[in-house]
Amino acid sequence: MLIHKWLGLALSLWLLLVTITGTILLYKNDLLVLTYPQLEQSKQATQQEAIDIIQSGLMSPDSRYVFVPTDLHPWVEAIEVSGDRAYYSTEGELLVQRSKYGDWISWFVEFHHHLLLDGVGEELQGIFGLLTILILITGLIKWWPKGKWQKRDLGITFSRPGKKRWGQTLWQSHRTLGVVLLIPIVILVFTGTAMIYSQAFNSGLNSVFPQHHRQPVDYAPIIEKQNQVAQNLPSDWATRLQQVSTVLPDLRPVMIYVNSDKLRMKQPEEWHPNGRSYVSFHPNTSQISEITNYRDQTLGTKISQTFYALHIAEVGGLMYFSIAVISGIALVWVTVSGFWFWLWCRAKQKLAKQKRRLKKIEK
Repeated sequence: MLIHKWLGLALSLWLLLVTITGTILLYKNDLLVLTYPQLEQSKQATQQEAIDIIQSGLMSPDSRYVFVPTDLHPWVEAIEVSGDRAYYSTEGELLVQRSKYGDWISWFVEFHHHLLLDGVGEELQGIFGLLTILILITGLIKWWPKGKWQKRDLGITFSRPGKKRWGQTLWQSHRTLGVVLLIPIVILVFTGTAMIYSQAFNSGLNSVFPQHHRQPVDYAPIIEKQNQVAQNLPSDWATRLQQVSTVLPDLRPVMIYVNSDKLRMKQPEEWHPNGRSYVSFHPNTSQISEITNYRDQTLGTKISQTFYALHIAEVGGLMYFSIAVISGIALVWVTVSGFWFWLWCRAKQKLAKQKRRLKKIEK
């Protein structure tokens, strides 16, 4: 199929770089520790230690929000207004300050998210992602056997560069890896693209799956009752979390918005590692002003909120993580082998033309 061929060639460099950076970033926390040995810790910081550091005044006043330590963010990590990331020890000592483009990991992140072009790059990522899905679909159509499936439809003849059958190896490995790992590759490409167009995908999913798992809760009377208890309480984050646990005992804090009196929280059943529940407070009080609970969302919204977790392999345990890594490595080779096969075919065609010319000259 010409669409598969020419789109694949046009996007090959982009797809190669995005796949390499994305696969490497699956090990982001390990790479951070390797790059900054001071981040290595014998045990993960606790929620209380994070709160103590926030309230100690040791953090920069420019901190926008702070991650409560989790598996995804195992440190007391603050995101500042400038976009810098500050990492603190359990005693509140600043361990690392990472700025945008301040290290190679940040360069990888910015390229993978925005092609180093901020908003414009993100739009391009979305367009290229949609085109990549088209490449995968047309590739499957091109491969699909016309009759009964046979072993040779997925077979690979192994050779090495320079040998007569190297072109066969390139083509067959390109085809077989693309087909065998099509589903996880599609999941990774689709979820990455869907996050860029999150509003559109969320709206579409809500139109298809508008149902709720339960009747949405009216929190107004609950908040009013709780605020009567909290009206004379201090406004520190420990007290605020205590008030939230009284109203919503299953919620676990993930992010504390230091300058906007807001908590981002997670229900136990949520796939999204950062959660999609929010609790806001009236300024300088522990009185709750608004609650957004994941459990009250539509099925469509809940589905859309699984995309991030699927894309970064934060669900499915070691098995899904391993499949994501293998699929990333395979996609690198699928991209390289496709381009290499095109070059091999061009060289072969050029050689055939030269032979025909020589025959004409000899005649």
